[in-house]
Amino acid sequence: MATKVFKKAFNSFRAFLRRFIRKYVFLNVSNGNLKLKADKNTKYIVWNLPAVITCPFATEHCKKFCYARKAEKAYPNCLDSRKRNYAESLRADFVHNMVETISELMERKSYKNAKRVVVRIHESGDFYNEKYANKWLEIARLIAEMGYKNVVFMAYTKSLPYFENKDIPTNFKIRASVWDDTKPELLEMSAKYPIYTAYSRDEMVELTAKGVQYFECKCENCSTCNQCWSDTHKLIVVEIH
Repeated sequence: MATKVFKKAFNSFRAFLRRFIRKYVFLNVSNGNLKLKADKNTKYIVWNLPAVITCPFATEHCKKFCYARKAEKAYPNCLDSRKRNYAESLRADFVHNMVETISELMERKSYKNAKRVVVRIHESGDFYNEKYANKWLEIARLIAEMGYKNVVFMAYTKSLPYFENKDIPTNFKIRASVWDDTKPELLEMSAKYPIYTAYSRDEMVELTAKGVQYFECKCENCSTCNQCWSDTHKLIVVEIH
């Protein structure tokens, strides 16, 4: 009887400890969204910030068509969660805490055995200053040094100036996010990276007529498409809707 009582108490304490660690030590990441659908080969770790207010290079078109902003208006808890993430990102120990969070997930069998684990930086939000961008570059380096070779960091960003003349780790994929009102100096920087943009159907017809080569992303599941992080396409286009 005493053994059963002790075992029950121990299991309760262990469950409490896990909840405590998850809440106060590990950061608030998610494992996907409607398009980032995990399967046995591909897993996701998604980190979000508040839309627009953390996007120093957002254009007027970007703000108008921002899907992340729509989600924040529809679901208030979503914005609250992203605000907490922003506060975490300002902390001096953010790099340490994010590395701990990712490495803890990577020790789970499903992540460890996956062919690819995509750390999607900013489904919403962006690199709001250079110091914060440097933190993510350091996180990627440390994860690589820890031997997690199946982890790739993916960022669609307009904050390209923060990555100028930087040593970008091979496991860190940058996709230049471009709109038709992007400033010329940012367009020039964008030419160094694969470009991800959004056009209307009529605009895509015009691109085709001009002979511009592009890949139209129409997938509903990034795990079966894999084109955005494959480096195969210089220009990836999604239809505005």
